Amino acid sequence: MSVDNHEELQKFIDLNEHYRTYLDEHSNSRPDGRKFHENRSIQVLEKFLQHSYGSSMIRFGNTTVICSVTGQLAKPSLKSLRSGFIQTVVLLPRTQAWSTYGRRQQIINENLTLSQHLLDIIHKSKLINLEDLCIEEGKWVWCLQIDFQCLNNDGNLFDSCLFALNVALRHTYLPTIKIDIDTQKPLVYTKELKRFEYNQQQEPLCCTIAIYEHEQEYKYLIDPTLEEENIAKSILHYVLLKNDQICLIHKTSGTPFSIEKFHECYSLARQYIVGLRSNLINELIDND
Repeated sequence: MSVDNHEELQKFIDLNEHYRTYLDEHSNSRPDGRKFHENRSIQVLEKFLQHSYGSSMIRFGNTTVICSVTGQLAKPSLKSLRSGFIQTVVLLPRTQAWSTYGRRQQIINENLTLSQHLLDIIHKSKLINLEDLCIEEGKWVWCLQIDFQCLNNDGNLFDSCLFALNVALRHTYLPTIKIDIDTQKPLVYTKELKRFEYNQQQEPLCCTIAIYEHEQEYKYLIDPTLEEENIAKSILHYVLLKNDQICLIHKTSGTPFSIEKFHECYSLARQYIVGLRSNLINELIDND
């Protein structure tokens, strides 16, 4: 960094002051050149991992996430003999998770929270029917493991993970399982794959909004970078299904929010997610 670059120097010394100055001087522009409601470019790579049942790699700007779907055979719960299991895990880059000791526990907690949110969305949206994971009632079911490995976190991780999940499920194939008549043990035929059936009519997608407040005025930043998330008063997540039904609303701590502002943010989220769906559909058409 050159000391002669005043903007970079101010950003290095006080990030909050840098953003406050910039946003006050620009009515609808961010330091990276985007408008408030403009998202970054999206890149998609499907069937990324060779030894998983389904996978994808997604880039939202500089945020890069790999989604991997694997599975193992398990005994069903006694409470539901026809239901399988789903587990979700989100892993941040090792350098980000461990380089700053003071934030280590906070980052781990955020990891666990995001993992649980993603699992809740899968269940609430009925994206995956647990009974479809049944191999033989009362004996064998699938336990799906959905891992999200973040290679680089530059903000908007929630949107990236959920988008990556939808792409990975589109290309998920499970091996054929047959039960041996004599031993009653499952036989796995890895060369006989069948497409995993899930509820494509739901397709939950997320819109993350960073809420910046200055002098009692709100500014909503769509698809925020990590810097924008750090300077925001609060972060708002909307998860919508294909019929625009709200699956999840989550707001971090911050100033109180009126019903009118929630409606305003919903309109922004809906418009943003329509663009995401168009991007997802086009990508799937190109690769089918």
